[in-house]
Amino acid sequence: MNRRRFVTLIGSALAFPTLALGQSRVPQVGILTYGTGPHTDAYVRSFRSSMKALGYTEGRTLVIDWRRGELSRERTDRLADELIASAPDLLLGQGYATRALAARTKSIPIVCANSGDMVIAGLVKNLARPGTNVTGVQLLALDLAGKRMELLRELLPGLRSVAVIADPQHAGEHRERDVALKAAERLGMRVSYHPAKNFSDLDGALEAARADGADALMIFPDTVTNNRTVQVADFALKHRVPTVAGWANYAYAGQLIAYGPNLHASWERLAHYADRIIKGAKPADLPVEMPAVLELVVNLKTARALGINIPRSILLRADRVIE
Repeated sequence: MNRRRFVTLIGSALAFPTLALGQSRVPQVGILTYGTGPHTDAYVRSFRSSMKALGYTEGRTLVIDWRRGELSRERTDRLADELIASAPDLLLGQGYATRALAARTKSIPIVCANSGDMVIAGLVKNLARPGTNVTGVQLLALDLAGKRMELLRELLPGLRSVAVIADPQHAGEHRERDVALKAAERLGMRVSYHPAKNFSDLDGALEAARADGADALMIFPDTVTNNRTVQVADFALKHRVPTVAGWANYAYAGQLIAYGPNLHASWERLAHYADRIIKGAKPADLPVEMPAVLELVVNLKTARALGINIPRSILLRADRVIE
């Protein structure tokens, strides 16, 4: 063996000890996203950038195969079959794609940033010790629903009623709604609930909220609302109803205010899971994390259009203000 070949092998073994000694190929990661649009693309970029920061170079020490479901369950299911057939070392799922992958393999490790309750969804046995081939970051933090209700009260002191728009099929939605309801009761506000199980339900849910006389909308982050953020923003602006949502992209789409996990930071954390799994850790033993970085985003342009003065107390706490 010549010296150059020897040095290359030793370098690979140091970078990827488990795979270098037990396998001959470069680690392969299959990514399957269900959502679409610039925000989904940006989250994947955050993961890739974090992998690079951890020392991986795509095409040399890491191979990534990214497939997009484009909001079609049929397409996502087909792509899940294709990805699993390619036998990657690791799978990364987003939205419905995570469930599609988990339903098809119990052996290939899966990491995800999951919007719902991962235990209720059946993805893990518990958060501390997943006990399955799935782990990652759970974006659903129940206390945030109460804090969003408090933000609405701070924003609009005279607020009397809030309409919740959410997908009742979303894992943990009932628990999140219960927290929001109790917070509203404590603040002296009435809550009405308008479910949207799919995209076609959303128009009816919004109209029902308006007919019910809601003074504001609380939009739960789930597959339905996350992929119709502009539709909700346009409705709210047309009918002059302020909105509070859970993720920054809702505010960027024109909704008034968002408070919740920084999704880019969460996707960056997925790279650390990937790194540990590539080096030999088992998903079953890696605790699911809750969001470590939260953000408050205010859309001042929407506030001006609605004739709402954002209190200075909120502006001073905002991580991002959209002018």
